[in-house]
Amino acid sequence: MSGRNKWSALLMLWITLPLTAGAQTLINPDGYRALSGDRRGYQVGDALTVLIVESTSAQSAAGTGADAQTSISGVANTNTSNNQLTLGIQSNTDGSGQTRRSGQIRANVSVRIIEKLPEGLLRVSGEQAVTINDERQEIRIDGLVRPDDISYENTIFSYRLADAAIDIVGDGVVADSQKQNIFFRALKWLRIL
Repeated sequence: MSGRNKWSALLMLWITLPLTAGAQTLINPDGYRALSGDRRGYQVGDALTVLIVESTSAQSAAGTGADAQTSISGVANTNTSNNQLTLGIQSNTDGSGQTRRSGQIRANVSVRIIEKLPEGLLRVSGEQAVTINDERQEIRIDGLVRPDDISYENTIFSYRLADAAIDIVGDGVVADSQKQNIFFRALKWLRIL
């Protein structure tokens, strides 16, 4: 038997032998990914991109109105004069209030899978810091992801996160200009303003 035929016979024998219960395999079934499979994150340490698309709008309005009127009158007559007394009290109260608030956030932030929960959910966490002209802005994200919600581009929309916490914090010249000075805060505390 030639050397080539010998090796092909051994290979065929190895392929046809059944694997025993204690046999080892070169493939880890827990972490196996096919070469043609997608590259979505699903293990602890994998990264994915959260597309933050949040829009909020709230409006509240209230109105009150009340009218009250009370009058008392009396007449006193004597032979020489006729006196009449009338006393009246009237009040009107009108009040109205309205609040409106809206906000919109759009950003892309990469996060890492930090925990794989027993029910199949993935806990993700990440942050991004950007500094432009000495103005620093930080975006922090934490939440739970269903693996089925991760797209083939390895992205997920922020409104698909469960128990999501999205914090956006800015610090710098613009943030400082929004703070009220101590004199204004003191007058507001004294209810002068």
